[in-house]
Amino acid sequence: DKLSDLEARSEDANKLAAAGLAAFIASAPVCSVAMASEFDVLQAPVPETSYLVDDGGLLNKTSRKAVRDKLSDLEAKTGYHLNVVTMRKLQFTPDPFEFSDKVLEQWYPTVQDGDTKGVLLIVGSGKQGAISGGPAFLKAVGNGVLDSIISENIPILSGEEKFNEATLSSIKRISASLQGKEDPGPPVRKEKRRQRTYKTKGETSTKRGNYTVIVGSLLFIAFVVPMLQFFAYTKEK
Repeated sequence: DKLSDLEARSEDANKLAAAGLAAFIASAPVCSVAMASEFDVLQAPVPETSYLVDDGGLLNKTSRKAVRDKLSDLEAKTGYHLNVVTMRKLQFTPDPFEFSDKVLEQWYPTVQDGDTKGVLLIVGSGKQGAISGGPAFLKAVGNGVLDSIISENIPILSGEEKFNEATLSSIKRISASLQGKEDPGPPVRKEKRRQRTYKTKGETSTKRGNYTVIVGSLLFIAFVVPMLQFFAYTKEK
């Protein structure tokens, strides 16, 4: 009896394990791609000379070259090193700031290593981003510019699918701050003019007046004109 009971319990446990494994496998294709992508970025070597990990494929060839040239020139002039990371979507670490912090800590494990380093993250699906950096880097850029880039440059331009411009305009503002130049400022949000789909009272009254004139004219033609023709005909007789 004890043996039968143990076998029954073992069979139930196997069924539960199989069901759990099936559920995991079923969900794996959706999650694993995003997790693998984030893991790939964290395990990627530091882009010392390219300054870019375009994992999301958001930038065109011209922008990738511009990122490299601008950030290479920035480092040569100031000693600050900024890396740009693009992601199509964040799933394993959905908070952009948390992920950019992880990237910075992975690439520069100590405060000394990362003091003058920064990471600009652009996430395509959420139209959002983040900036992480060492103490010296963040202080030199300034909270005002950092906040404005996160709340204006990235969401405004990414919202219009202008990921290249969002990246380059953010770099431009960071670079200006690090060089002590005037901040070029955020982009201007384009206000979409709403087209009126209703008629005003005046337009309705005008149209109603036109309608009355047309109907009156038709009634005149339909009734009065034939009567005049009839009277003219009988008079001739």
